[in-house]
Amino acid sequence: MKLLIFALLPVFIYGQTLNKFQWSNCGSPAVDVYEVDITPMPIVQPGAIDLTFLSNFKRDMSGGLKTKLTITRTVSGLKLPIRCYLAAGVYVGSCSYDDLCKIVETLVPTFTPSTCPPTVAQFGIDCTCPFKITPGLIDIQEHFDVPAAESSIFSFLASGDFDVKIETQDNNGAFACVEIKFAVKPQ
Repeated sequence: MKLLIFALLPVFIYGQTLNKFQWSNCGSPAVDVYEVDITPMPIVQPGAIDLTFLSNFKRDMSGGLKTKLTITRTVSGLKLPIRCYLAAGVYVGSCSYDDLCKIVETLVPTFTPSTCPPTVAQFGIDCTCPFKITPGLIDIQEHFDVPAAESSIFSFLASGDFDVKIETQDNNGAFACVEIKFAVKPQ
């Protein structure tokens, strides 16, 4: 019995849900990222989150923001890569996108100029594509509603611990790379 408990100990230790949003810079030549935070952690869906994002953009963003997402879900200590797949006519998961803005526009119904939060619009994120972010300090603190994931194309995000690598480039080359870790649980 002691041997079984000892053998399963790593599963119990590593199977714990993250209780703090984590991020690291994996190479961002055009952006100095100072702070990224999401609370509460784990994210409860459906529910709401508070986002904090503080960074300094060193240059204009030129054209669409090409983005490569690599998503890994951890369940009971096992890391499971999330593949890129087609859901309701849109590719989701670990995919490469020609323009992140167009994907956000497609997936987030409230991403429209009439509903764009003024706190993000002042930084060139006016909920139109392409993003028009100019050099300078960006300090966003925003509250967002989180819809239920189970009945949407985001069902793979319904629960679990997630590691996401976000690599971006614009027409001028590499822009930013950030790795984030977060947890999601149902209400």
